[in-house]
Amino acid sequence: MSGRSYMLAARMPMSREAFETWLDEPAPGPEAIGGATPGGWAPPAAPATARQRLAARAADGFTLARHREGMLELYLYDYHEDWDATQTELLLLAAAGRRAEAESAILFWGGSLYPDLPLGGDEPIAVLLAGPDGARFTDRYRLSAVLDHLRPVEAAFLAAAGTNGEDATWNPAGVLDPALEPSG
Repeated sequence: MSGRSYMLAARMPMSREAFETWLDEPAPGPEAIGGATPGGWAPPAAPATARQRLAARAADGFTLARHREGMLELYLYDYHEDWDATQTELLLLAAAGRRAEAESAILFWGGSLYPDLPLGGDEPIAVLLAGPDGARFTDRYRLSAVLDHLRPVEAAFLAAAGTNGEDATWNPAGVLDPALEPSG
């Protein structure tokens, strides 16, 4: 599925201790998400822990992954990337839900280029609900509520992604948790 950009955004209530534990858990298999899944499903791509996957992504930029103010905040942008990698990240977020304090909606959408949240009539590819009781995709959600919940992480991501004329720049200051830094 090359030629399409994929984005994931999440804000999940979670303690710092739960966040640290989640970072080192292996990605679960597709069975971690109940019900139907969008498109075909592949086994998790390597690297297979959240710490490994997010640190590897961050080295290439366009990754916001941090624990901030009692929340796991994640905003991932893959420009013309691989559907299998996005699937792995959804599985990692399903695992994060097990450590969360409450169920949260994770937005998964695609587009041609721009990394901002879906606008107007744009529809997400899926909404994944993940929490202590498990994870499942849903088609019953209030998109406006999900978007409002995700606006703070979108704003931080877009500020880091700034533009310089026509070209995007990436300023990772404050968007990557210290636990994901190479010396973390």
